[in-house]
Amino acid sequence: MTLNYTFLSIYHIAKADFLQRTRSYYFLIALGVCIFIIYSFVPPIGANYTMVSLGNYRGFYNSAWIGSMVAMCVPFFALIGFYVVNNAVKRDTDTRVGQIIATTRITKLQYLTGKLLSNFAVLMTILIIIAMMTVVMFFVRGETSHVELGKLLLPFLFLTAPSMFIIAALALFFDSLTASNRGIINIAYFFLWILIIANSRNSQSTDVLGMQTGMADISNAISTQHSDWNGDHGTGILITKSHTPRKVFIWEGMNWTRTIFLQRLFWVSIAFGLVLMASFFFKRFDTTESKERKQRLIWLFKRKECPVEDHYKPAQMHYKNLPIVEHRFSFLNLVHAELLLMLRGNSYLWLILTLGMFITSIFTPMEFSYKVALPLLWFLQILILSKLGSREVTHRCNEYIFSSAFPLRRQLPATLSASVLILLTLAIPLLLKVLFTGDLYGVYAIIGGAVFIPSFAITSGILTGGSKFFEVIFTIIVYGILDGIPYIDFTGAIPGSRELGVANYLLTITALLLILAFLGRKRQITHA
Repeated sequence: MTLNYTFLSIYHIAKADFLQRTRSYYFLIALGVCIFIIYSFVPPIGANYTMVSLGNYRGFYNSAWIGSMVAMCVPFFALIGFYVVNNAVKRDTDTRVGQIIATTRITKLQYLTGKLLSNFAVLMTILIIIAMMTVVMFFVRGETSHVELGKLLLPFLFLTAPSMFIIAALALFFDSLTASNRGIINIAYFFLWILIIANSRNSQSTDVLGMQTGMADISNAISTQHSDWNGDHGTGILITKSHTPRKVFIWEGMNWTRTIFLQRLFWVSIAFGLVLMASFFFKRFDTTESKERKQRLIWLFKRKECPVEDHYKPAQMHYKNLPIVEHRFSFLNLVHAELLLMLRGNSYLWLILTLGMFITSIFTPMEFSYKVALPLLWFLQILILSKLGSREVTHRCNEYIFSSAFPLRRQLPATLSASVLILLTLAIPLLLKVLFTGDLYGVYAIIGGAVFIPSFAITSGILTGGSKFFEVIFTIIVYGILDGIPYIDFTGAIPGSRELGVANYLLTITALLLILAFLGRKRQITHA
């Protein structure tokens, strides 16, 4: 009887969570992104980029090559998949369903196991769509009409599917840390994802996602068949600068050895071990202990409390004694209120880091300030900016704010103005340096970036109803800038971005974002 109750509890938790996730807009968006990615992951022959590079050779587009090429791009699926499934416990906390579950006989391990299976089922659903699209892309891009489903789909089963289980467990582990800030978790995972990829490329023994396993098998095969291979290889979005025709390498598929299966089983076991460890720390939606833990870290995480003034309240008050109401409005006062709303209550850690990076931008050479200090300084404001478009709904104040006088003409422009003012203030040292050198385009690019970032934050918050989308995308953009990618340079510091006119494109995108923000807010006001 107890065993049946355990399995039924896990099953129903997993089923309910899976159905709720697959019926959400986030799931549909993730599917759309994955379909677009698959189309891009199998580039046409002769394209200026490739997903798997073999130096002076290229793979022949047969079933084995296309299936393995897509499966080895598992890091992209791991990045998207984590952000799709990393809010299972949080949603139960926010909806108060967790408190109901806590009163039942369901144990912590049963609950987390059900959520783990739900996470894995969601990711496997996406993976099945990816596999189906890979079959379609074989007929679109393939150099042969002979399809071998085993060679085409086995890499997904033996490499990508275990990786999806690892991501499902990792997302649940972070999600069970209910005392942690969700924005910090979203950002921390992105850098953990980079670390996992770097370690996977360095050694096959630390290949968590199975990416290097496939690449090592391909490298061994091509080195055996072709002695003139130059040894260059890599995975990811790789730009091919050389137009020299490459020789064709025909690969017949992975050599599935016992070592590969044992490695996949090892990392899957480690992932399930994380869930077991999380069950010891999970507090079954008891928020009292998490609050006490936050209070113990006063200097680092405690929010500044605004003093409450205890005014004397008379026992009786007559309406004749009330002051006469004056009909007046000050936009500057509203901007000031928005500034206080954004800046007050933040942690001391944020203040220390922001102040330190601001001082760094003053005393460091302009090149460092331009390419590193300013992007990081603006990145430190991510948790403030990400709440701008969704805070009214999140804190359930939308009925009050949207019913005020002219919220579209007053409150939304004030929010945008206050956030732009914060970013411009932080950029003053660099703006002065760039201005004194006579670089007007640099000034224009920095001001454009200071307007683009809040516009993107507000629009994404209004359209998605949360802060996750902006936090993830903005983190990726800042990482790309630090890595020297000119196409997303919102400061004009990276060589090549000026020639491409990135600042002009960002200005156009900013205008479109503001239009979407006002239309989205108008819809919110209408349906409030």
